[in-house]
Parts: sequence; C-alpha cells; structure tokens
Amino acid sequence: MIIINRIPDIIFRIFFIMVIFFLLTCQSPEKVAAHRVEVEQGFLSVLPMHEDNFCFFANIGWTSGKIFPCDHGGFLLTDVTKKVPVFCPADMTITRIMATDQGGYVDYGLTLSVNEEEFIVQFGHLSALHDDILEILEADDQAECDTLNSLGNRFIHCLSWVNIPVSAGDTLGMAGGNPGQNGLDFGTYDKTRKIEFATDRFDDYWYSYATSPLDYFTEEICQILIPICGFTLCEPNVVRIVPPVGGTIDFDIPGTAQGIWFKAGEPFSPVDPHMALVYHNVDPAIPIFSIGTGLPGLGTGGYTFTIADTGFADRPFHEVKPDGHIYHYHIWYHCSPTWYRQSVILLQLTDETHMKIERQDADAGPPWRFTADAVTYER
Repeated sequence: MIIINRIPDIIFRIFFIMVIFFLLTCQSPEKVAAHRVEVEQGFLSVLPMHEDNFCFFANIGWTSGKIFPCDHGGFLLTDVTKKVPVFCPADMTITRIMATDQGGYVDYGLTLSVNEEEFIVQFGHLSALHDDILEILEADDQAECDTLNSLGNRFIHCLSWVNIPVSAGDTLGMAGGNPGQNGLDFGTYDKTRKIEFATDRFDDYWYSYATSPLDYFTEEICQILIPICGFTLCEPNVVRIVPPVGGTIDFDIPGTAQGIWFKAGEPFSPVDPHMALVYHNVDPAIPIFSIGTGLPGLGTGGYTFTIADTGFADRPFHEVKPDGHIYHYHIWYHCSPTWYRQSVILLQLTDETHMKIERQDADAGPPWRFTADAVTYER
C-alpha cells in the first residue's frame, strides 16, 4: 500500500527530469548560435584571398596616414584594377555591414564575430558584397547613416546591424577594381586580451582589443604571410624581422612621454588634433612623433630623430618623465631627412598625465624655453 501511494510521485519526478532534459537538448536557434568556440592559433583556417591575388601583408601599428598606431593591417593587391574574391576565414556570424559612399562607388566593410562578439574579425574596403549579403543589406530600412570628416575628407557612412551565419571558405564579396582600393583591410580584436592604455578613453572601443591576425591563422597560413609581413619603411613593402612580426599598438607607458596623447580641450573624435609618441611598425628601433593638426608649425605626419643615451636631447620617449626638465628633439620628416631639419620639438611632462609641447626653429636655443605657442596634451 505504501508503494502504490508513491507511484504518482515517482512518475512526476521522471516527467520533470524528462522536461529538463528536453529543454537542455532542444535549445532555441539563438542559443545554438551562441555556443562558444575555442579561439586560438588555427581558428582562422582559410586565407581570405587567393595567394596569387595579393603580394604583401601589412602588420598592425603603422602610422602612415594615421595619427594613432593603426589597429588593423591587410592585404596589398597584386592587381588593383581587377576585382578578386574575398573569403570567410572561419565559421562566424556577420553582425555589421558598413557602406561608405565614396562618390562614384560604395566602399564596404564587414564585421564578423563569435562568442557573443568576444572575438571579432573586421574587413574593410571591399568593392562588392556577395549577392546574398547585398540583398539583406538593401532590405534593411533601419541603417544608421552619418557624415564623417577626417583629415579634410568627407564621407557618408551607413551602418547596418545584421545576423548572417557564414562558414569558413564562403565568398563574402570582392576586393579591388575601384580607385583608391589598393588593398583589403583585415583586423582581429580579442576581448580576452585587453591592452591597458594610460588613458581610459579607448575603453568603449575595439581599439583596446586589437591583436595581430598572425596569432589566429593556422601555421600553414602564417608560413605564407610572415615572409611578406611588414609595411612601408622609406620604401614600399619592407618585411619586419623583429618579433612580433605581426606588429603591436601597445606602446603606452604611464608616467612617461611614450604613447598616445590627446590635445587638451578637444573631443576624442575626430582624432586629427591628437598625437602619438611611438615606434615604427617595421623597425621598432625608429622613434616616431605621429603628429596631427594640433601642433602649430608642423604638418600632419610622422617625424623621427636619432636617439641619444644621455642629457635632455633626443632621449627615448619612455625615459621622459615629470622631472621638471624640458627635453628637445632635432627632428626631420620620416624618410625625408632634408625636410624640417630646421625644426626642434620641445617637450615636458608637467605631471604624469599632462605634456607640454612646442615646435621651434633649430636655432632658437639653447637655452630652450617654451613660448606662448606651446600646446598642452593629456592622457
């Protein structure tokens, strides 16, 4: 009699367990898509372009045409006049499509991600999208459009949020064939590997998570890319031989002059007025003043100097600290030593987060003193 009374209870427990098992095994498509994958060396298993369609692979950290070290590299096309296919490097999901009107053609960008955007791949400067992707883009009536201005250029830029699963090897679109599209941008961002900058201004951006794609490609693909990985070093397509070959943007050293600086009183974006005191992405022994529009007397671009080991002239950036001294640098425009030889940059850290800087004529000192033209930058 006791056993008979417990049967309904046993049946209920069995039913409850079956329901839980069903819920755990029969997940919604959203939960299935959200399953985690292991992102490590070899995750990117497909080369994004046919090997004969590119001739060079740019690493990260370059400043040519940029103010801050660039967070992505890319593929330099063998023949820029023709369109060539671009492939998905891994099983991922397209989450964003960017379309920028360049006046005469549209420049496309794609964001792919896994693990709920913990790892991201960014493509830039596609000349066309695959028909299936383009159809989804054209059907989107919720695109966010804005006008962007950078270094005197004006663009109409639209962003669409999508959810398009793609597999390794799928054709995403085309690269090349339009004026100015000489390569395919390619960047990777890993939120498990945050760069600790001396400022918190990057915290809400992917920039803090920029990594080299070489850390994720298979060994076979790395053997193809490493021998042609680098950038321009006074002549085009120079290979970097000093590790890490894939480059870096991790330069900031708190309490020193080395790293990224923001002109006081200017917003984060656009970055035009700001500057970076960093090292070259091909030869890390070469110091670079990457100057924007905020320093009177110097045009935008990269300036270098010959490093000195003692005194207050031409010292490495990481050795300049808030010690009360004014440091000076005999600079020239990088790769053009006959330009700006008449210029000196004065620099002083007034405290750990503020820097006073000024361009002066080479015969203005010694002694070296700031004038009313000095500009303050901050972390």
